[in-house]
Amino acid sequence: MDLPGPMIVYGSGGHAKVVVDILRRMGIEIAAILDDDPDKAGGTFAELPVFLARDYLKPSRRKKAGPAIVAIGDNRARQERAALLAGKGFHLVTAVHPGAMIAADTVLGAGTVAMAGVVVNSGARVGDNVILNTGCTVDHDCRVGHGAHISPGVHLGGGVTIGDRAHVGIGACVLPGVCIGPDAVIGGGAAVIHDVLPGVTAVGVPARMIRQADSG
Repeated sequence: MDLPGPMIVYGSGGHAKVVVDILRRMGIEIAAILDDDPDKAGGTFAELPVFLARDYLKPSRRKKAGPAIVAIGDNRARQERAALLAGKGFHLVTAVHPGAMIAADTVLGAGTVAMAGVVVNSGARVGDNVILNTGCTVDHDCRVGHGAHISPGVHLGGGVTIGDRAHVGIGACVLPGVCIGPDAVIGGGAAVIHDVLPGVTAVGVPARMIRQADSG
């Protein structure tokens, strides 16, 4: 990948460890880690220097904006930090593990990560800042919205739609053609056989709603 300069990774948790490993496997040089926690600033993470994000991003403190990725597991926080970086001129990079299998006509959005063992089949469209976690499969013609998280071992049948910031829990499966609304949460191991409304939490086999969307 031809990048205009060294990479910045926003986040220093467990998810960030995996993202850093993927970037290194892609041959991408990482310059620094950013974090919102003042206690982490001045330390190291994965042998990289950690900077307090609000200080690093001050125009007077940083060099010209370059490539970046947000490595934060929380969907809404990841989208917010990505918008912050993009607004400051950073170029959000898509990270794909060499062990992922991505169809040639698939579209992966900016800031999206595809981890080891991921399979994305023909005709799928994946939005910006999405996590395609370890070993998940996204079958033909799926649509995955911005900021969503498809957890390890999830299987999406053909033509599934996942809304923005939805979280599909580890090991869940979604039948072909089902639509999961924005901000919905699917519990681990669930079998989703019917559409799930926005903001709803659904669990079980078959998946059933246990929490209504918060009107606020």
